[in-house]
Amino acid sequence: MHKAVYDQHIHSTFSSDGDIGCTIENIIDIAVSRGIKGVAITDHYDPLWPDDENPSELDVPAYEAALTEAESLCKGRIDFAKGIELGMLEGVALDMCLETVQAYPYDFVIGSFHYSETAPIEYPLFIENRTLKEIIDDYYTHLFECIKIYKDYDVLGHVNCIDRYTDGFAPPEMYMPYLDEIMRLAVTDGKGIEINTSSFRYGIGEHGTPSMPILRRFKELGGEIVTIGSDAHRTADIGAYIEDSEDMLLAAGIPYLAVFSERKPKFQKL
Repeated sequence: MHKAVYDQHIHSTFSSDGDIGCTIENIIDIAVSRGIKGVAITDHYDPLWPDDENPSELDVPAYEAALTEAESLCKGRIDFAKGIELGMLEGVALDMCLETVQAYPYDFVIGSFHYSETAPIEYPLFIENRTLKEIIDDYYTHLFECIKIYKDYDVLGHVNCIDRYTDGFAPPEMYMPYLDEIMRLAVTDGKGIEINTSSFRYGIGEHGTPSMPILRRFKELGGEIVTIGSDAHRTADIGAYIEDSEDMLLAAGIPYLAVFSERKPKFQKL
């Protein structure tokens, strides 16, 4: 392993889609056993999730209590960050995100776009019977509108994750104008992006989440803050492909990893 091995995007059983084995205690024990230096638990907070039959719910008081307890149990064993992944959506959902984030001393906040007003982005309702351009336009427009308004996050999660769900990858000329504006604003606001290692699990590792061209463009725009997270929802994926993602960072000309504590990045040389 490289010197800095941190997995800063892990879901526990507090996420509705977290595997039964992913208790916070198990996550910590497994990470320690795998030689991981630090973890961030970042469960889903998706206010106004548009599918009542398959809800995405977070018991926020219980979650925060569990994070506080885990933080004390980790001392001397592993670096531990109390995190949350926000499902951003324009309107009232952003107000709910802000209220939740400001009510508890989180170490790390991921801002992601998971769903529109009508459907999660992986659902047929969002994908089917639409052209690739319509899907791309919708996804990135929503994301950009959110971060123009909402600023209380640290990194953008899986910024191009729509590529997981479309039938083939959109050409760069279709999405890079959007990503240029999104990443430019993120840099101006002092925010970062993540390398989400789930792209390797989804079989799009070479394309990447983000791809190398996106990562290099982020650096060209002055971006400095890049985290790495497995986006694990099951224990088998904790720490997966972290080294591959560190190699991506180095190849993009970024020789360090950002690690968050108390909402501030610390830079670990690779």
